[in-house]
Amino acid sequence: MTVSAVGLRAVEVTRNDGVRSSDVVAVEAPLEIRVGGQPLVITMRTPGHDEELAAGFLFGEGVITSGGQVDSIRHEPGAEATSPEALAAGQVGGGDRVLVTLQNGADVAGVERAQRHFRATAACGVCGKESLDDLDQALPAIEARDCPTQLLASLPDRMRPHQPLFDATGGIHAAGLFTLEGELLTVREDIGRHNAVDKVIGRAVLDGATSLSDRILVVSGRAGFELVQKALKAAIPIMVSVGAASSLAVEMAAAAGMTLYSFVGPGRGNLHT
Repeated sequence: MTVSAVGLRAVEVTRNDGVRSSDVVAVEAPLEIRVGGQPLVITMRTPGHDEELAAGFLFGEGVITSGGQVDSIRHEPGAEATSPEALAAGQVGGGDRVLVTLQNGADVAGVERAQRHFRATAACGVCGKESLDDLDQALPAIEARDCPTQLLASLPDRMRPHQPLFDATGGIHAAGLFTLEGELLTVREDIGRHNAVDKVIGRAVLDGATSLSDRILVVSGRAGFELVQKALKAAIPIMVSVGAASSLAVEMAAAAGMTLYSFVGPGRGNLHT
């Protein structure tokens, strides 16, 4: 197999015919993001591009508004894999860390607002919010962009060859950033939908972007509220999803002026404007 082993784990399985065999699954492991030496969040993610994940998360939570506010960001490996005995006892074990130091003058109050001791699972980008008010996020103005539906419909297929972990496991999400002309810029995979989005946005932030108003976000799963909100935080005007959209995602996109094209596949697609 030519796929990097970073996001894969070999497991034993029993096939329908009773034959014991081996297969690969996507790795799910904890990552702690620390800012200024203090723990900020723990997320369950697929290892790889962890610095991008941290940058995207901090950007989405309003802790930073540009990569220039990051003084340093580095990955700190954790302990070895948890033993079967520990897992049987319900112990997940220690994970990796990303250590972030912000420039002087960064929004310290933003860090304090976001600083909660909670766990965001791989399935939910809003887990750990303590009140309904925590779901609210100030959003930048969206500049409406016109893009042919035919081009939007083609983007998931253009992203598909860059999803090696999905090819190996069938159980992982992807997010991709495209130009308005359909040029693929970045693809990232993760067991968590919101993590994959954080990774592609984080890459752009670390590369100097403060707005993605000239980009299209494509996601391999459904278009839920938390993904649309993350895209809007980055001023992304167009989002394409292979899966269906939720009611709140459609309402939020329409209210903000985002073009949302959901449930994209051969001969189908729902355009929400």
